Amino acid sequence: MPFHPPIRFRSLVPVAVAAALTTAPAAAATVQQTLLTCQVSTTSERPITFEPPVGLLPRNVTAKASIVLTGCTSSAPSAAGLRSGIMTVHSTGRASCAGVRDVRGKGTITWYGADGRQTGVSTVRPSVEKVAGYNPGDMLLGGRVTKGTLAGSNLVGTATPTSGVNSCATKGLGAVHGTGRITFTS
Repeated sequence: MPFHPPIRFRSLVPVAVAAALTTAPAAAATVQQTLLTCQVSTTSERPITFEPPVGLLPRNVTAKASIVLTGCTSSAPSAAGLRSGIMTVHSTGRASCAGVRDVRGKGTITWYGADGRQTGVSTVRPSVEKVAGYNPGDMLLGGRVTKGTLAGSNLVGTATPTSGVNSCATKGLGAVHGTGRITFTS
């Protein structure tokens, strides 16, 4: 008779493996300097949209968003005058309710200083190999600044949905609102 571990044990195995892989030391770790950290959010009028809607099974999806960056803080001289911004981004990836992979896209960030005046523009290339989690909107928060303000920096972030995602597997998810954090590193 085959052994079938309890459901609780089977559901913890992938979590334990993922934790072990993410906490293992990197062979050639490089020290990255944090240039800037900002809070991110969608606005009530503009959620992150997915076409076709994200569903239970993986498929190619296009995500579009206009994300607000606020409360930006920095100890790096190259980012000292940046206090807020608007990131407009368009990405594609293979997405499901459980995550997204092979993300590619393009976007811009228009930066503003403490006085509310525009201080610069960044061209960004969203590029993430894999995002595991229930928020496919995270596909927009990773990549590299290729031109303009903070050129050459990497960006990484996560967001928590503030709108319902429970029907993703049954009805699909065409739009999501969220808040989170994004960090730019050298």
